[in-house]
Amino acid sequence: MRHNIRKFLLILTICCVFSSCSSSKSSKSQALENTLAREHSPLDAENPPRATISGLKADELLASSRTVQIVVEGYPMEAGWQGFEVVLNDQDPTRFYSSPANFEIPVEKLRKGANLIKVYLVRSWGESLKVPEAFAFVPFFYETKGGLSWVAAKRPIVTLVSPRGIYKGEAAKKILFDFMVQNPEKLPKSYKVHYTLNGKKLELDSGKSYYFYNLVPADYELRVEVVNARGIPLGQEVTRSRSVFKVEE
Repeated sequence: MRHNIRKFLLILTICCVFSSCSSSKSSKSQALENTLAREHSPLDAENPPRATISGLKADELLASSRTVQIVVEGYPMEAGWQGFEVVLNDQDPTRFYSSPANFEIPVEKLRKGANLIKVYLVRSWGESLKVPEAFAFVPFFYETKGGLSWVAAKRPIVTLVSPRGIYKGEAAKKILFDFMVQNPEKLPKSYKVHYTLNGKKLELDSGKSYYFYNLVPADYELRVEVVNARGIPLGQEVTRSRSVFKVEE
């Protein structure tokens, strides 16, 4: 009888220890996953992350679809973590998590005349890197070179990165608002950046990220554009950017 009790207690103890170890292992694994989602790679000022586009020359005339290659250096990437996005004109971005990556330019989404492909690096929470080397672009033409290229030496390129898509629950309480202004790195003092969210206008500083707090459930249209000293939009395709997103209960 005593032998059976001792045997039972020994088995119970072993089961408890095993259960505790399994629980600890599971918690540790979960903690590592959460850490991966939160942490980001530090930037090296002397060797910043770099993005390049090959397979397409500036102002080249395309007559059919073309596959370009994007190479990212000095920036660790992984699915669900850090990566980069490719944008054709002002359409929705395509996210990638490895380099090199191939991107086929779909002719059905091109406009006759001037077009633009852009690449930028993003953090795990969707914010873009604000360093010149982390942004690449190639202006090109489709079917005809009628008109001018969208990109000029002193013409700023505006890219609205976030928000996009649907937000609900906790995610809707604090929504990232992120955009970039590139080429040149700094705007002339006479230029300003304005945004319009469903009719509300505000002047912003480029190179910074903002947040929308507790937006009411609705459909939203967000526009960002560069204006001159009198507040008049510059009016080129590359000097403005837009997105639509939705907030749900």
